[in-house]
Amino acid sequence: AHDLVPGGTDCAIRLWDVSRPQRPSSSVQISGDESGNSQVCNPPFVNQIAFSKHGTLIAAALGDGTASILGIKGRSISQRCRLSGGHSSSVASVLFPSFGSETSSNIAANDRLLVTGGSDGIMFWDIGSEVAGKNAVDPSTWLCCAPSSADNIAEDLSSLSLDEQKRKKKQPRNNENVGPRVLFGIAHGEKINTITSDDDRTLFVADTSDDVTAYMIARN
Repeated sequence: AHDLVPGGTDCAIRLWDVSRPQRPSSSVQISGDESGNSQVCNPPFVNQIAFSKHGTLIAAALGDGTASILGIKGRSISQRCRLSGGHSSSVASVLFPSFGSETSSNIAANDRLLVTGGSDGIMFWDIGSEVAGKNAVDPSTWLCCAPSSADNIAEDLSSLSLDEQKRKKKQPRNNENVGPRVLFGIAHGEKINTITSDDDRTLFVADTSDDVTAYMIARN
């Protein structure tokens, strides 16, 4: 089957089999976030969707400042968790990056790392083993918490405001059952339109300016 998963201003995500276009195979209606996010008054419009490497998870960038993680099983999709507390405004882009852990050949190994971008910057998330599964590698075991800059980056990354308490907190072992958490953030400085990556630790960011910014992501 050839699957298509669109989302839009109806706050819904639908799974379609393009060979049977009469009606969707499954759909999920996204409700407003109830976590106390300051942008909860914004509708959770679906701005962008990304598939995980393994193809069993979907991330959705939402207009209320959250991101939804959905699972695909057979011909059905269901919401697995809601990432909130990282952004204070609309999330425009989500990405399961192409780069990842080099310690496993399992295709699901990198499903735990998610990058979100919005009007207030970029967030790196560990979506946790509860969602990604125990075969997925904890990204905090290989990902440094401070990105290094490429030559064409205007910002001084040493001045980025990162959460030192979260960085210093003892990280769980990879086989522990843990939930989603923010790893670190980048104060990008411009409203983000979309983000993508290559296989060699580079994150590319297109924003409302005339520039495309490249961030080199360091490994431990």
